[in-house]
Amino acid sequence: MAGEVIELGLIRVERTYEALANHLREQILRGEIAPGAALPNERDLCEQTGLSRGSVREALRILEAEGLVTTRAGRSGGRVARLPGAEGVGRSLDFFIRGQQVEFAAVLETMEALEPALAALAAEHRSPKDIEALETISREMADPTIDTARYLALNAAWHLAVGRASHNALLIAVIQALGPRLHDPHVDDFISTEMREVVIGAHARVQRAIIDGDVEAARRRMARHLRAYRMKVEQVGPETVVFT
Repeated sequence: MAGEVIELGLIRVERTYEALANHLREQILRGEIAPGAALPNERDLCEQTGLSRGSVREALRILEAEGLVTTRAGRSGGRVARLPGAEGVGRSLDFFIRGQQVEFAAVLETMEALEPALAALAAEHRSPKDIEALETISREMADPTIDTARYLALNAAWHLAVGRASHNALLIAVIQALGPRLHDPHVDDFISTEMREVVIGAHARVQRAIIDGDVEAARRRMARHLRAYRMKVEQVGPETVVFT
């Protein structure tokens, strides 16, 4: 309509350091800059881009915080490209869980939803190396002389080994980040002799299905194991996830 005033929203101009960070990030993630490749030094980056030393440093700082650039020490040192690893997922989840004060019950629910699917994938994709890892952990867990700390570590390691046997990198990263949050030493009675025997028996049944390649049995048995575990600890566990 004639005379109508057209209003435009604010137009955000990208800061120079953000533009450089975005450009380098995409090159690293697309593989145009290979992991381990040395980046140009700050002076060269300034000359190549026409940016100030401050902008170059800020762009590199952003990429270092994202885990895409690291500093290599030594004579041939400098900044090198790297791809993000599973530890980045763990760090982000840690921050989220702590910042949001996520309830312990919510983590239990998440694991109950996730781990049966991982067990099913493990039964489908497991390798001889995966089976060996599970059996090694199970043998040590069955030793009644191991102390509480070692037992808890092995329990978490067994669940992670199931996850790794799925050969799904994204799911492995999530289970690696969340798994240790379940096995908290403040959960009463979790490490009693009776409870150990129950857990070891449940693990054996899941493990047998994985070894046999029985996808549905692995899913069903892991779901039963986690449901029983949740019913056992939900009432006595901490209200929120405990970090020690």
